[in-house]
Amino acid sequence: MLIVFATRVFAYEAGQLSLDTPNMLESGEGSFTIRHKFYGEAEDYNKFFGADDGGNMYIALKYALLDNLVLGVDHTKERSVYGAGLEYAQHFSWLKASLRLNGYRFSSGANEYQRSYMGNFALQTKNFFDHLNFSANVGYDRYYKYTFAGFGVDLNVNNFLPFLVFTEKISLLAEYYPLVDKVENISKEYESYAVGVKFQTYQHHFELMVSNATSMEARTMGLGSNTKDLHFGFNINRKF
Repeated sequence: MLIVFATRVFAYEAGQLSLDTPNMLESGEGSFTIRHKFYGEAEDYNKFFGADDGGNMYIALKYALLDNLVLGVDHTKERSVYGAGLEYAQHFSWLKASLRLNGYRFSSGANEYQRSYMGNFALQTKNFFDHLNFSANVGYDRYYKYTFAGFGVDLNVNNFLPFLVFTEKISLLAEYYPLVDKVENISKEYESYAVGVKFQTYQHHFELMVSNATSMEARTMGLGSNTKDLHFGFNINRKF
């Protein structure tokens, strides 16, 4: 969760829009993430580009119990999902890798709740040519018994726009989620994707995006989307 290699404050994670990326937090450090996607269509200016139709929201808090061993809790508005789990990361010469195991509870309607768990293996390359890195997720969701995958790219440069005085580095981000497994009556018609831009400051990362899905993380993005319509979204990430 879900940030780029510029300053020490956020050197721990070159985050993507919805993919997991390996957390290199030191013991006692933490991070906070907010994600939001509007349900309305991005092109519907009569409803303020989809904002008037409400949206899905995701909040996550992470804390490093030991170096690179992170405890995380999260909540997603859609289906009232609550999750908690552990993530362990390792940094190799040109690659970072992590494994996240998460238990979660979600609403199945009429005050009924289901519980299950998922695992997600994340990889991220170093910053090639000082400007380009790649991410990949492969995971398994126990409740729907399906494998999901996602792939991302981050093209990052130092701020070259003098009027953007609040940012130190700018990234162009893209993600793609193939329908690896199709779950009957659950998987959607189209594969999910998202594209966006990220602005880094000393203490925060701000991301703006459009996506054909309103899901919040790789596990649900991997189920696809029933529409080709685009939705605006934004993320805010902070380390403490």
